[in-house]
Parts: sequence; C-alpha cells; structure tokens
Amino acid sequence: MSDILRLDRQDPPLNRQRGRVSAFFREFGFGYFLLAPVVLYIVVFQFYPLVETIRLSLYDYSLISGRGMSFNGFGNYKELLVNDGAFWQIFWNSFIWVLGSTALQFAIAIPAAIILFSKIRFRGLWRGLMMVPWVSPVVIIGIVWKWIYDGHYGLFNHYLKMFHLISENIVWLGDEQLVWPALLLTSAWKGFPYITLMMLSGLTGISQEMIEAAHMDGASAWQRFTRITLPMLKPIMYVTGLVSIVSSWTKFEMIWALTNGGPGYSTSILPTYLYTNSFVYFDLGKGSAIATLSMAMVLILVGIYSRLFGRNLE
Repeated sequence: MSDILRLDRQDPPLNRQRGRVSAFFREFGFGYFLLAPVVLYIVVFQFYPLVETIRLSLYDYSLISGRGMSFNGFGNYKELLVNDGAFWQIFWNSFIWVLGSTALQFAIAIPAAIILFSKIRFRGLWRGLMMVPWVSPVVIIGIVWKWIYDGHYGLFNHYLKMFHLISENIVWLGDEQLVWPALLLTSAWKGFPYITLMMLSGLTGISQEMIEAAHMDGASAWQRFTRITLPMLKPIMYVTGLVSIVSSWTKFEMIWALTNGGPGYSTSILPTYLYTNSFVYFDLGKGSAIATLSMAMVLILVGIYSRLFGRNLE
C-alpha cells in the first residue's frame, strides 16, 4: 500500500514534465522540423568533410603508391613545413593573391561606387553593365583573359603596341615579374562589382542632409568624403573586406585557368597546391594536410583582420 501511495505522489510531477515536453514540441516542433534539412546538410556536407579531412591528414594515404593507408601522425605536416621547398613560396603567394586582390578591388570599387551613385546619364544601364564580370563564370573569364594576355596575338599587346607603349610582344603569363600584376588585375576586374554594389548600398543609406550641411559650412568635396562618407561606410567596408578575403583565399579557378600555378610554382597558391597533390598526384594524406593548414591560416588571417579593422565600427 505504501508503494502505491508513493507512486501516486510521484505521478503529478511526471505528468507535469510530460506536459512541458509536449507543450515545447507543440510550440517549437514545426520550427525545428523546418530547420532539420539545413542542419542535416551542414552535418553531412560541411562538418563531416572537415573532420574527415583532419583525420586523413594524419595518414600516409596515396592512391598510386600501393602501400595502403597507414597512420603517420604529423608526418605530412613535417613534410610540408620542413622538407617541402615549394610550400613556403606557395604560402606567401597565397597572401599576395588575397591581400593584393582585395586591396585592388577596393581601389577600383570605391571610385566606381561614387561615380555610379552620382546623377549621371543612363545610370541604371551602367550599374547593370558593371555586374557583368561578377555574374560571369570564373573559368570563362579565365579563358577570355588568357587570350587577352596571349604573348603572340593577345589584345593587350595589340593595344599597347597601337599606342606605342611597347615595341615587342610581352608574354604576360610566362614572365615571373609580370604574371602577378596580370593575375591581380584579372581578379580585381572579376571581384570589384560585388564591392561596388555593397558601397552603393552604403551610400544610399547616408543622410544627404548631413553632407549638404557640411557643404554649406564650406567643407570641400574631399573633406566631405573623408570625414563623413568614408567613416559611415566603415562597417560595410569591414564586412565586405572579410568576405573578399575568405572568398579569394579559397578561389583558385582563376589562377588554374590562366596559369595552372606556373611557371613552376610562381603563381601557385594553397588551393592549387591542394588540388595538384590530391587530384593530380592522388596523395590524399598530403592534400588533406595542405587543406588543414590552409584552413588554419585563413582563420588566423581573419582574426588579424578583425583585430585591426573590427574596432570602433559604430
């Protein structure tokens, strides 16, 4: 009898607990059901490949060696950081590619945004044409620009000779001194429309009354730009720069279409080196180590960028 009374006294709390769970699912269950496909996608296509890449980086795993898969700890990392003579050159190439491309995109995008924000004729048409490089496929752009840079019949040499700026054709993509300016120019042409679009959205949100008041007080156009417009664009510039850095770091199609990372390793970056080791030489262990190091380095770069430019955004 005492056991029955004890169970009766415990039933109400249990029923209340079940009621809370039931109420929770009635209120939030449908929302979690809608989120389930996204969570499943992230786990299957983002989280699992990340974990598997880190795991494979600890193994000696080459598909063409015939040795099979064997654990070697940090051997792949030691091979890259200590014994691989090309790795550090490729590492610095990655920074040149990311920082140079991002800086050049901003250098083109800010004046372009100011021009397209002003009251010019056919402004809508120019804004639409500006987006053509951004929406065009990267590989197609690479093929077109490879033809433009061609050392024998490229348009770049043709127009430079027409204006008597050069006397002989230049092999732009075969010269180690000129190939990086050519690549950065192509990357900036591809990427500047996105930054221009973001700057245009920021300019639209700036109070024109404030700028007109500064003009009435005698501020020059340069003073209005540097003391009002530019500070108010700082949050958008920060986010846009962050997106540009991450996208440039992981984007290798442009370089692969133009130079395949050559001549030698002079234009190789970590993603192209990853592709070569994983899908040309089929060394999945070394390729996974490159991918892991690349991820760590871009996280460090993003952290430094946030530390330098993420303060006082308000």
